[in-house]
Amino acid sequence: MTQRISVREVAAAAGVSIGTVSRVLNSSGYASEEVRQRVREAAAQLGYQPDFTARHLRGGRSRTIGYLLPNIANPFLAIHLSEVERLAQAAGYSLLVGSSERPERDKELVAFFENRRLEGIIASPSNEYADPATSPFATTALPCVVVDRDLGEGFDSVLIDHHAGIRRVMDYLLSLGHRHVALFASGRGMRPGREKLRGYRAALAAAGLAYDEQLVHMGDSWIESSRVPMQRMLQRAAPPTAIIAVGTQLLSGAVHVIREAGLDIPGDVSVVGIGTFETLELMYPPVTALRYNFHQSAAAAVKLMLERVEQRAPKEPRTVLIQSDLILGASCARAR
Repeated sequence: MTQRISVREVAAAAGVSIGTVSRVLNSSGYASEEVRQRVREAAAQLGYQPDFTARHLRGGRSRTIGYLLPNIANPFLAIHLSEVERLAQAAGYSLLVGSSERPERDKELVAFFENRRLEGIIASPSNEYADPATSPFATTALPCVVVDRDLGEGFDSVLIDHHAGIRRVMDYLLSLGHRHVALFASGRGMRPGREKLRGYRAALAAAGLAYDEQLVHMGDSWIESSRVPMQRMLQRAAPPTAIIAVGTQLLSGAVHVIREAGLDIPGDVSVVGIGTFETLELMYPPVTALRYNFHQSAAAAVKLMLERVEQRAPKEPRTVLIQSDLILGASCARAR
């Protein structure tokens, strides 16, 4: 078995005291940048790994944050998770991840995080509770930062402004003369779905247009196909001249149906995608997209959590609203 490198060995290699190594590696206390660099280089060369169990027993802190999300296979959440982990590690914290798609699993994971004496929980659960006061996030003693969910008052929250984002997309399409715009999204019963639909309806109302529920498909899952509802919409007397689709599955299904019908993008149907630019840029023609700023969201979530954990946060819960960017591609044109 490989022998664990000790702090004493790192201190000897860096030519500093054990206390200095501890301050640098734990980001606690002063050390000059030159000393910090020497300690980090010595630790890297020796292959030093901190003993988190011993640290926990000595200091009473795990320096570990729980992250609860619905499904790690979702590319949106995977990007957010990756950035949260990077930022947490840079601040000297580890991340323990749990996936949950039902309320019972939420309770199990929160209990698991509590038993492991984690510092706090960043939560983006797949459920919003009818009575928020009974959710495991409201009853745990661990501080929670809620990401893009409505779990009631009392939490630090990081929310994507879906309402403003959809309004921006709709205003753009309306300026091109489109009056029949289809919306493909998921999660009508969750905050993101509700806010997208609210923004869509608000844009129509501001333009003096009636809301037509037959032009809206709100699926139960982000992996649900949009092929059947898109086929149905194209059979209407007044089919959509533009579509907005959230997520690669909903977007690709609708686009395939449009092309199978012999229609041109953007000549016959304009297309706007919503999500990560990394997935949307693979399509042709390049898709006009509302890009979520997951890096900003992750940075805000980690900042709120660390301030709360390190007792630097105000007593009152805080909310950070993240805006999205409209990236113009070649998939939209004036309505014929």
